[in-house]
Amino acid sequence: MPETLAGTLEQYDTSDRIQDAQVTESGENQVVQSPLRRVLGNFALLARGRGIAAVLSLGTTALMARALGPTEFGMLVLMQTYVLLIRGLLNFKQFQAIIRYGVPAHDAGDTRTLRRLTLICRRLDNRSIIVATVLALVMAPLVGPMMGMDHDRVILLALFSLVLLTAGNITDIGVLRLYDQFDILGRKETIDPFFRFFGVVIAWWLAAPFAVYIAILAVAYIAENLYLSWCGRREYRRRVGPAPAGEDNGDARMDEFVGLRHFLGVTYWQSNIDLIPKHISVIMAGYLLGAADAGLLRLARQFSSLLAKPAILIRQVIFLDLTRSWNQGSTDFKRIAYWTALIGGSVGLLFVVTGYFFGGALLGSLIGEEFIPAAPVLTLLLLAASFELTASSLRSAAYAMGHASKVLRLSVLSAVIYLTLFTLLTFELGLIGAGVASCVAAIVPPFAMAILIRRGR
Repeated sequence: MPETLAGTLEQYDTSDRIQDAQVTESGENQVVQSPLRRVLGNFALLARGRGIAAVLSLGTTALMARALGPTEFGMLVLMQTYVLLIRGLLNFKQFQAIIRYGVPAHDAGDTRTLRRLTLICRRLDNRSIIVATVLALVMAPLVGPMMGMDHDRVILLALFSLVLLTAGNITDIGVLRLYDQFDILGRKETIDPFFRFFGVVIAWWLAAPFAVYIAILAVAYIAENLYLSWCGRREYRRRVGPAPAGEDNGDARMDEFVGLRHFLGVTYWQSNIDLIPKHISVIMAGYLLGAADAGLLRLARQFSSLLAKPAILIRQVIFLDLTRSWNQGSTDFKRIAYWTALIGGSVGLLFVVTGYFFGGALLGSLIGEEFIPAAPVLTLLLLAASFELTASSLRSAAYAMGHASKVLRLSVLSAVIYLTLFTLLTFELGLIGAGVASCVAAIVPPFAMAILIRRGR
């Protein structure tokens, strides 16, 4: 069974366990839902926002690619990927800890524990974004020339890196998830794409220079971060509130939560491994093949995100209910994990078939004939994303069972396979090698995690 907070919680009375329904709060009302239905409902809230975001993002990408051409579009992609990669390298995924350690405290009405846990995570947020910003500024003059950037582009890259100062909101994500505010998280998904889309439409219409497109990306990123921070802190004040008189939480430390430091370490390295196919591969493609091919790879990933992003959404939604089901010993635990994995994989295969037959025509009509060479790698990335979609609920289930370390070791193995094949096959096959590497590496985790969950007790 998973670790619980030492000295703060009593074990659940087995006679009080709810196996077939969960009680969720919405304002002052209470609604009884089965766990699977609640997962699907929360997923729908996020998917609605992601669906709008996906349409806007595809439109934005098509306009930018048409306006800038393969080389300049690839350069813009490299700049954006650089900043997101630096942030990802300093992202400890505290929202996972808020769920993992906050659910028992929340269910027990222990607001003091929630305040101390949140304070620890916010402290980590603040320190990580400062380090990330400094690292991005220092590394820009070194990394920029390696990706083919001249002096002016390096300065632009450094200025763009300053957007990281607004990215300290990982704890706020956890607070919103803990209190089932998935409608807010769904709306948040549309902010960045909204600003980017309409900004790029105006820039395209006015034939704006390259720097304007970077400025548009910066404004969109900042707007999304500020909205998320404001909503998360507002929800915290409403649900938890300030500490009462005489309660001092300034001395809150990780060591008072059993296993928290280890859990954050595991999720940190797990998030870094997730960056390899998402961002590091684009940087490597830029270094090995040039900015134009890096842009094509990023373009294919943008389209394959129609599956990759739902995989992330599933992990965001399902972890809360799986953690609660596992803590309560509910029979719904494995049913939720397996059914969600099966549904995700089936939907993914439909996209793979569509990409195989219509991918080239889609890219040619939306963006231009010079981008059609990305079609084969798009089909392979859709297949890899289908495996990832299947694995999403299984990873969350393994986390809820306390197997985060085993999942991390499995991810390391998958990452080694991916990097090895990516390097070897890219030299031999070009971009198609990146797609093959993604498929081979992605097929390992879902099967291994299914076995791990089946053996779990």
